[in-house]
Amino acid sequence: MKLKSLCALIGLGLIAGSVQAADWYVAPTVGMSFNDDDRMISTDETVLVGIGIGRNIGESSSLEFAADYTDRNLGSNRVGFTDYDGGFQSTALTATLRHFFREDGLRPYLLAGLGVSQHDADQPDGSDNDGWDPVFDVGGGVMGKLGSSNFSWRAEVAYRSDFDDQSIRNQDNFGDLILRGSLMIPFGSGGDSGPVETTEVVPEATPADPVEPANTQQTLVDTDGDGVADEADKCPGTPAGTPVGPDGCEQAVVIDLRGVNFAFDKSDLTPESIAILDQAVEVLTQYPNLKVEVAGHTDAVGTDQYNQGLSERRAKVVYNYLTGKGIAADRLGGPNGYGESKPIDTNETAEGRARNRRTELNKQ
Repeated sequence: MKLKSLCALIGLGLIAGSVQAADWYVAPTVGMSFNDDDRMISTDETVLVGIGIGRNIGESSSLEFAADYTDRNLGSNRVGFTDYDGGFQSTALTATLRHFFREDGLRPYLLAGLGVSQHDADQPDGSDNDGWDPVFDVGGGVMGKLGSSNFSWRAEVAYRSDFDDQSIRNQDNFGDLILRGSLMIPFGSGGDSGPVETTEVVPEATPADPVEPANTQQTLVDTDGDGVADEADKCPGTPAGTPVGPDGCEQAVVIDLRGVNFAFDKSDLTPESIAILDQAVEVLTQYPNLKVEVAGHTDAVGTDQYNQGLSERRAKVVYNYLTGKGIAADRLGGPNGYGESKPIDTNETAEGRARNRRTELNKQ
């Protein structure tokens, strides 16, 4: 028995070591346990309650550490104890890996979990029977977003193998079917909890104010209308609306999208992201000749193929928002997705991966 418990705890440690950076969440849970007939309890099903804390891994998986509790009534099902009424409490501690098959909408998934269960049984002779044993869960479910909030829900079914060799003589394994529902409440800062990052567009230089005439009756001439008088204009003939510096020469306009964030594994814009994109719209409106490419990027977590598709979807969301705000499509290149191929920072740290998850507007 000690060996089985040790193996289970080692398994928990190995799984915990594989967690990568992403958003954290807490998951209160309620469900039903449909109990193995070999447990010889008085009811086929009992209520199960629990709580979990999890973290998203990459774009399509999550790892969750959870505790759940159920109180079974032994009743009079044990042979020879017709007037007996006792309890059998079980508390399970598990680490569960879930793998999702879709990015948006209803997201089906498979799960596998490993852990330990502590049981405490009231025996008919008045003694207590308690101990620890390994458990293993396997199953599947579906997860969805709760309205327009950041909360999510999930419903799942799991088969739990409980390697309990102490409660009932000549029995060393029980199989219980568990139906449960959870509410996922995000917290903490996260990676692709997941920013597609951001768009604040700030010009490095703005058109110079018109030169005020100095105590003279002569009006300075600005032939190209860029706000710089001809006598100080080193780049005459710049097109109307072109951003120029004090010397009348064209200046770069930088549209920095760091700050346009997406929820984990999603392509829906958050209110904060919309506010930043609105600033980008203002800059593009101010400079009607400015053309940009809409480019999406990801970090290196996940497969190349998945990251390519994710970067394209997020670039498309930004592209659609800009055109919906009146920016002409012929001023926007793309939308193009580059996946994980153009990092601007290391993918070895959470901070670096967060910077690499971004959407850019590149001047053409």
